[in-house]
Amino acid sequence: MKDKVQEIAVSEGSFYFDQFGSPDVRPSYAAIGSEISEQIGGNVDAYCAAVGTGGSLMGAIDGFAASGMKPAVYALEPTQSPMLTTGKGGGHMVEGIALGFVPPFLDLSLIEGVRAINQDAGFEMCRRLAKEEGILAGGSTGLNVVAALAIAKELGPGKRVVTVGCDNGIKYLGGHIYS
Repeated sequence: MKDKVQEIAVSEGSFYFDQFGSPDVRPSYAAIGSEISEQIGGNVDAYCAAVGTGGSLMGAIDGFAASGMKPAVYALEPTQSPMLTTGKGGGHMVEGIALGFVPPFLDLSLIEGVRAINQDAGFEMCRRLAKEEGILAGGSTGLNVVAALAIAKELGPGKRVVTVGCDNGIKYLGGHIYS
């Protein structure tokens, strides 16, 4: 498949954005950390996010650093595919993350830790966010919120824990999360 993609990519009128190798991926996400820093107007104690290519998480770290913040950062994956926590991937139902290999942009030396979150808890959080908060989100956002709440509980009162809503849940309405 990679050979066919490369063949098509060199054709006139086509462009291949290599989400696993483009040097533009990580810098394009630095705005996440910068925007969070600006909007919070103070320190962030911890930041957590589910990992696909690792570009978003690492870019956020860069944005935090540029704003003078250094929160503890946690990478997240589903317990059903614990490649980062155990070295063994597996089948799971959270789209866009836990790809079955260590993502190319992920620099574990900049991360406080990796946490595995049960996908079912993430899906339940999606339903809860929709019902209680009016936030329609996908499975990776559910994992993010479950982890953020757990980290906040561990850190205790007065600490700021931040995560992100990765996508809109509209495409999941007919699937396993909201049916």
